[in-house]
Amino acid sequence: MTHTYFRRFLRFREDDRGQAIVEFALVSVLLFTLLFGGLDFGRALNAWAVVTHASREGARVASTQCTVVVNCDVPVENAIVGALAGLDVPAVRWQLDGGPYVSGGPVNVHIEYDVVPVIPLIAVLIPGGMLTVHGDTTMRLE
Repeated sequence: MTHTYFRRFLRFREDDRGQAIVEFALVSVLLFTLLFGGLDFGRALNAWAVVTHASREGARVASTQCTVVVNCDVPVENAIVGALAGLDVPAVRWQLDGGPYVSGGPVNVHIEYDVVPVIPLIAVLIPGGMLTVHGDTTMRLE
């Protein structure tokens, strides 16, 4: 009986059917990290484009409204929120600079948004665990 178990052990040791599974397990970690890392990079690039567009929209409204309307924060905020398609609006931080608002002077809209990676391994590689994208636009008041 012991001889039968020993023969099975020798046959299992010579068999290489499980080799592909082990190799896939080792390579799949790197493969999926690269795949989802590319997706995280794409998400961060998209967030940067949206935040930059929102800062331009906010600065455009501020350049036309801040010399006319006393409290121009409301139309600027509405323009920014309307331009933040696909982002978590409560997580966006924005600031309107440039007062006092005199025609011909500058007005600056600054927006920040934190992109949290999907893969925890990538979050470990980024200082702070998240990537902050900025949008900053300065325009002349009309």
